[in-house]
Amino acid sequence: MTESDAGDPPLTIGALRRRLAQLGDPWTVDPQLSDEEPVRERARGGQPEAEVPDELRPAAVDPARDLRELLAEVPPTNPALRERWREAGLLNTGGD
Repeated sequence: MTESDAGDPPLTIGALRRRLAQLGDPWTVDPQLSDEEPVRERARGGQPEAEVPDELRPAAVDPARDLRELLAEVPPTNPALRERWREAGLLNTGGD
């Protein structure tokens, strides 16, 4: 695989199989799919940037600002992630 190939997504199932073989077969492709079949392009979710109203866009953050301070302003609601952030020193141990 050349560098120019590395960034280009495979367009057919056969090309995908060959790329996976070059990578040591970390995944398998459904054997019922033919090599000539195009790789399906699936929606990735989310909202296109052009559709996000200006009032909902986050304000730019000063690059010199402390990341820990910024993260602590809006801690994650996921309890496991919140605990991990606390362990990593990204949140205060008090009632955040």
